[in-house]
Amino acid sequence: MGVKMVIKVSLIAFLWVCIISSGLVNADSDTRLKMAHAWWTGTSEVEVYKPNNRGDQLFLGVIGKGGKRYVPYDLGQSLLMLPGDWLGTQLSPWFPKLGDRDLRGLIVNLVIFIPLNVAAVLACYWLLRLFDFGEKLAGLSSIVWLLGTTVLHYTQVPQQNNQLLLFVIIGYAAALAYAKTAIPRFAIFSGLALGAAMLIRMTSILHVLTVFFFLMGCIVYQSRDKLQILKSGGLWIIGFVPLIFLGRFLDYLRYGSFWTTGSTLVKQQLNTDPIYAGLPEFPANYPFIYPPQVGILGALFSPAKSIFIYDPLLLPCIVLGVVLWKQLSPYIQLYLITGVLNIGLHLAFYSRFEFWHGDAAWGARYHVTSVQLLLIPLVALFIQTLLSARKRLTRWLLRSVLLIAILVQIFSITLFFALESAQGELLPSETRYWDFRLGHRITNVACQVRALWSHSTFAQYCSGDSIRELSASGEVLTAHQKRIKFFLSNPPNQLAPLPFNYARFGLSRKWIFLIWGVGVMIAIATTVRFFLLA
Repeated sequence: MGVKMVIKVSLIAFLWVCIISSGLVNADSDTRLKMAHAWWTGTSEVEVYKPNNRGDQLFLGVIGKGGKRYVPYDLGQSLLMLPGDWLGTQLSPWFPKLGDRDLRGLIVNLVIFIPLNVAAVLACYWLLRLFDFGEKLAGLSSIVWLLGTTVLHYTQVPQQNNQLLLFVIIGYAAALAYAKTAIPRFAIFSGLALGAAMLIRMTSILHVLTVFFFLMGCIVYQSRDKLQILKSGGLWIIGFVPLIFLGRFLDYLRYGSFWTTGSTLVKQQLNTDPIYAGLPEFPANYPFIYPPQVGILGALFSPAKSIFIYDPLLLPCIVLGVVLWKQLSPYIQLYLITGVLNIGLHLAFYSRFEFWHGDAAWGARYHVTSVQLLLIPLVALFIQTLLSARKRLTRWLLRSVLLIAILVQIFSITLFFALESAQGELLPSETRYWDFRLGHRITNVACQVRALWSHSTFAQYCSGDSIRELSASGEVLTAHQKRIKFFLSNPPNQLAPLPFNYARFGLSRKWIFLIWGVGVMIAIATTVRFFLLA
């Protein structure tokens, strides 16, 4: 890879990831941060309390080895956050205004998540170069992939998605590098990357299958030598096994069995854990409670969660890929086949899942990674077509699609990601996911701009009049109504980037906003210059 282009892509990605970072960790990641903190401090992962329903199991944990309670999440993200958690704890006495928890979250963002997100963009660039796209086109496409897809949102909200995305891209790229060079370490490295993905999320077994299929397909395309095919698969498995063994060993320490995971214990203890005694039981088939079409149609077509809405580049890029199919290299063709297979496997797996929507998350959380993977070469084809288009109408249409895609991602990072899901909680459950949340986000952003311009409050302009009227009338609010009232009148409705979150600690607003504003201008100027020169 060209060193200069790598530096340019790294710098632009770093600037954007920094300026959009919230400096916070969301509820899921905060739970995993507590896990990491407990491991080296010797404290408990969970705080025991009397639950109101069995849905609190992720916070109350499961009963593991020695009767101790453990959070049943996969361990990979907690392992990644562990160094940042330790560093944040050491620094907390120096920043008493921030408090230990917020400072640890900030440090984890700065020293763990920001570098990993930049690495994901570089991994995208590496894969595009291996697909034989030119340096400039690969660089442009990597930045468009960051700014024009849901990758951008998940650089701001540090759930598992982008860490998982990073390791899976590395798995694909290293597999292709091995196919092209026959250097064994690339096959081993690919397997190692997928082992890391499995540590982060056990359902990454679907990514494991598709990456291994891609590797075998590349080898078979080059040679029908059975010995070479077996050797390639063996090298990949050598890389894959160590981290899988590490995960099984860690679960053995927690649960007393190499074959037990937190997820299996959740299901086993769902209706038997004594802490939930007297509470209504969940169905025997929980959490797979829906007919398959619910999760499939919901992820594809529901206005609240459709992958085509939250990644507007997806449909045009698929059409472009079909039109240009015969012009694509066999490697890209095989990658796109495995990409579609990957999406299909995820749709099938999560179709009956009670939480198929990942509700408060932006978009269909469990499917966006598959979409982002599929888009990597397709975005490069899109940019290539845009740059080479001779007809003015074609250029105008492609630029419009790109602009819409980038605007959607900008809206996603402007306000707190769970605001619209909270507003939608008053809707009946059967219609909740047929509510156009992206439209509500655009309205909420407009309300926030109006509120800032007039020095008023967000709630004065945004949805929630019925809640305020109920409050004024003295009626008792339901739990959902209280939650919406909270979102309308508290910091979650403020602008999401770091300065708007950390100014509340009494830090100098002047300097925070000055530094952040300069960063925004540098990021925009650097990106525009890069695009114009490229």
